[in-house]
Amino acid sequence: MPARMKAGDRRRQLLEASIRCFAEYGYQGTTTARLAKAAGVTEPVLYRHFASKRELFVALLDQVGKEVLREWRRAIAPLKSPLDQLRVLLRMNPAITDPRAGLLYSVIFAAQAEASEPEIKAALRLHYEQYAEFLTDLLRRAQRADQVRRDVSAAGLAWQLIHAAIGFALIHPLDIPSHATPTTVEQTIALLMEILSGERT
Repeated sequence: MPARMKAGDRRRQLLEASIRCFAEYGYQGTTTARLAKAAGVTEPVLYRHFASKRELFVALLDQVGKEVLREWRRAIAPLKSPLDQLRVLLRMNPAITDPRAGLLYSVIFAAQAEASEPEIKAALRLHYEQYAEFLTDLLRRAQRADQVRRDVSAAGLAWQLIHAAIGFALIHPLDIPSHATPTTVEQTIALLMEILSGERT
């Protein structure tokens, strides 16, 4: 019999347990029975907190997005220069820097195939739009400080950074030897900074 928890604690425990389950079986292969087993609870307990697998997955996307943004804010808080803040964020792709988040992002990428489901599509859109909003604000501050080019909108630059991060994270799990060496990562960051600033660094 699972230990009784407060509703908020149980909900967090179910979300945390679901990450590895989704990563192992994929979105389609994950059932509520598997989710309940992974969390060490019965299905009725699971349904008390989430009406469906879809609802749990949407809540998980929301939680991870909030965690990533909280970590980004913590990392850049000591830095005054928007350009220095951007440089730090370029090294903080959550899909590759956090093993736990890396598992979830493998599920997120696979779940894009489920985008025909309105709730999942809306959750995925919101997930990425939160990152875009955060980066757009930072890039606007960098533009006002004359640190980032102004001939491209801050929102356009933010989405380009997101595209680059997603592409990098999709290839990373394939363990291609030449893909993510320290040298190539630093070269990529230098190139992105050059593109952002409009100058050779």
